[in-house]
Amino acid sequence: MKRVRPLFSNGHWMFSEQLDPSKYLGFVYIIKDLRTGKMYIGKKQMVGTGRLNKGKESDWCSYTGSCDALNKEISNRGIYEFLPIVLEQYMTKGTLSFAESWSLTIAEAPYNRLFYNTLIEKVSWRCSEPISVRHRSRLAAVLAGDTPNDSVI
Repeated sequence: MKRVRPLFSNGHWMFSEQLDPSKYLGFVYIIKDLRTGKMYIGKKQMVGTGRLNKGKESDWCSYTGSCDALNKEISNRGIYEFLPIVLEQYMTKGTLSFAESWSLTIAEAPYNRLFYNTLIEKVSWRCSEPISVRHRSRLAAVLAGDTPNDSVI
């Protein structure tokens, strides 16, 4: 796969616009292993909300997920053998959690051998944003084996 010079400062993440921690709390992503086709869906907060890290920017630019098996593969082979795609940015913690759970449910990830994911976190926060049309479209494209048309690296 040919890598092009990035248009945005999004680290290794492919997304059609600049990821913006000043406006959004975090994002939902999917990482696809280009060799095996195996995938991982997750969420990443770009800004802390805890007592000690409230308002501080996280390591989102270089983040690769909380899955040990996936991180071991990335460490052994390098990020360039994987396709890290942001599905969408969200402003609230509740919607971020819901969007991740929704994506895992739509993909039927916990019992699908094409996914590293084995669990879906319960949603315990109020959701105030719908899953965006762009998020739905980008997830559908990746699950169908394509790269979203508007992806930029």
